[in-house]
Amino acid sequence: MRAVITTLRVLETVAELQPVGVSAIARSTGIPKTSVHRCLVTLREAEWLTTSRTDATRWVLTGRALSVGIHASVGLGLRDAALPTMRELRDETHETIHLVSYGTDGELVVVDRMDSDEPVRTWVHLGARVPLHASCSGRAVLARLPDGEVERLLGDELERFSGTTPADRQAVLKDLRRVREAGYATNDCAWRPGVGAVGAALVDPHGRPVGAIAISVPVQRYDADRARELGPLAAGAARRISADLPPG
Repeated sequence: MRAVITTLRVLETVAELQPVGVSAIARSTGIPKTSVHRCLVTLREAEWLTTSRTDATRWVLTGRALSVGIHASVGLGLRDAALPTMRELRDETHETIHLVSYGTDGELVVVDRMDSDEPVRTWVHLGARVPLHASCSGRAVLARLPDGEVERLLGDELERFSGTTPADRQAVLKDLRRVREAGYATNDCAWRPGVGAVGAALVDPHGRPVGAIAISVPVQRYDADRARELGPLAAGAARRISADLPPG
């Protein structure tokens, strides 16, 4: 059983950090390099992992692994409901659209993406974990949760990703009030350097958040005016997707 748990930890770490090498996985997990390597070989034999095409020392997820997360969201009808609206939103804004799923474990994960047709565009890999406090998707989801649950999810310490990351609970809670009024959240390089974004929560028929839709923009095309332009589009798209979600 311990070997299975160790292997799953290695798989989760690759999903979060890919492309990633043995040493980085060992540092992140505290698992010895020899054990990490055995797990990687096992996962490659099972066709869950493979080495990067550009660097054979780094590991990435395969389509088999990615499909697990995607099919989990399909169980809620999330991806099926979202894809047509994602395509429309991408064509209207010419920016990259991300779909993230919010699970009962409190984690936000990128499950699909519609790429911008612009030569300069943003990118994040499928399966990436999205921080609740530092992303527009995360704060859009938090804004739809009860205050007590929000405080539990935020915890005592907030990781700082950049100089614009909200680093204390009070700053996040203050922003959530604005998000509730506007219907969408904004992000000015708070999670990923060089990337601005707006996002809105997707909710089930009971009003419970199940994910978010985000418009992701290179900083060269992002400012306060652009955020005000894109925010209502994200909120409208979220309403349409939420209306198409099947009853839980």
